[in-house]
Amino acid sequence: LSISTLLSVSACSSIQTKFEDTFHTSNQQHEKAIKSYFDEAQTQGVIIIKKGKNISTYGNNLTRAHTEYVPASTFKMLNALIGLENHKATTTEIFKWDGKKRSYPMWEKDMTLGDAMALSAVPVYQELARRTGLDLMQKEVKRVGFGNMNIGTQVDNFWLVGPLKITPIQEVNFADDFANNRLPFKLETQEEVKKMLLIKEFNGSKIYAKSGWGMDVTP
Repeated sequence: LSISTLLSVSACSSIQTKFEDTFHTSNQQHEKAIKSYFDEAQTQGVIIIKKGKNISTYGNNLTRAHTEYVPASTFKMLNALIGLENHKATTTEIFKWDGKKRSYPMWEKDMTLGDAMALSAVPVYQELARRTGLDLMQKEVKRVGFGNMNIGTQVDNFWLVGPLKITPIQEVNFADDFANNRLPFKLETQEEVKKMLLIKEFNGSKIYAKSGWGMDVTP
């Protein structure tokens, strides 16, 4: 399995389409075009592309590439890796909905980890984190070297509200290591989680991705 790019972009669909079209143009046009897309959307952002050992940044606020943010739902990748590696769940286990109202109606059903990854269902991954426990979770986050490696004292929300934070550059390096099976987990575990991240196939290529949406976070 070969993964060339794992890209997470928080943008409206029209802006995302423009991004996709832009990457068919020359490198010299990328900076100006992508900056204009963020400007048109009246927002600030950065896109980071890693190819081999080379990292390129594009956008209208490049300082964000080195600014720490909560990982939000992008942490589901590592959460799943830790949980599966430590036998806290399996890929076929059904996480039962407790019948309580959730933030989104699409979360109100029974799900596997893969289903919950696709829907970015927070409650399922909070349950997985509680199974892992605070001590083991902290140990594993530190072992991987994810972001500032600080998960605080509450095991089921540290990636949503802090204190865990990570820069976009660090996130891209994590994704690159994951794509190339360099994370300190069994190959089988990494492949199981990658299957949950497949979003598109075309012309013999596969795209794997995970979004993350941080709420009420500054800057």
